[in-house]
Amino acid sequence: MINVLCYNCGSSQHEFYASENGFNLVKCSQCGLLYVNPRPSDEEIQESTKLGVHRGQHTVESTGRFMSEKLASYSTILQDIYHTELIDKKRTWLDVGCGHGELMMALDRFSQGHVVAKGLEPNLHKVKAASGRGLDVSYFDLSAHNQQYDVVSILNVYSHLTSPPEFLLLLKRCMKVGGELLLETGDTANLLAREHDRPFLLPDHLSFTSEEVMRGLLEKSGFDVLSVHKYPALNLQFMKTRVLKELVKVVLPNRRSQIWTLYSQYRLSKKCKTDMYVRARLRR
Repeated sequence: MINVLCYNCGSSQHEFYASENGFNLVKCSQCGLLYVNPRPSDEEIQESTKLGVHRGQHTVESTGRFMSEKLASYSTILQDIYHTELIDKKRTWLDVGCGHGELMMALDRFSQGHVVAKGLEPNLHKVKAASGRGLDVSYFDLSAHNQQYDVVSILNVYSHLTSPPEFLLLLKRCMKVGGELLLETGDTANLLAREHDRPFLLPDHLSFTSEEVMRGLLEKSGFDVLSVHKYPALNLQFMKTRVLKELVKVVLPNRRSQIWTLYSQYRLSKKCKTDMYVRARLRR
């Protein structure tokens, strides 16, 4: 375990926010960022991400499964953000932390084949699953990657990063001049601890940000924010199948249901829209 400073402002001053799974989540006294401190070492995090298993008082598994309901949700979000822009010309796209490939599949359908997407995924199980669906997914070192793309996306990745400012510098190397970034994360750092969605899934998640912190970090990193779109953390319109499956697990022996987690997310989503998509352009 290592003690860390706030990666956004560098402050060492913080106050206790919450605890979970043997880890403390603290709030930076200067900028309001929520982050795990102390946290596992970079080497331990890297190994845990590769295997999809994060250890604390209990084990947090992050491999998950392919979720077909995400395809409809992503299509709606792409329409909101890009309108018809992805259909007018060919674009190359790198989806970093692509998981099981849901966004890549949604991009292909929504753009009518105009977007050629490549996926980068450190989790070995997810790489195998996505490749089995015919997607171009692999794991490679971003710092040594010499190909550049029109768009780079990181969805549900930001909160897992040990140092987002350093990671954004790596992403810039992979972007064409005037290229764009699509980043998705939660806008939750301004919530009171009792209002925050649970579980935090520590130490898989290492930080929670806000729109204010995110805008400032992107601007300092050489990006111009083009738009910010926010959605409920849980949209039941696209979750009917999953809700039914989790309800069935409640009555089945030896099956762990996430229905109470979904209910917690639903309660939060009724109060505020916290699923944040930021579109930004690399400054020339």
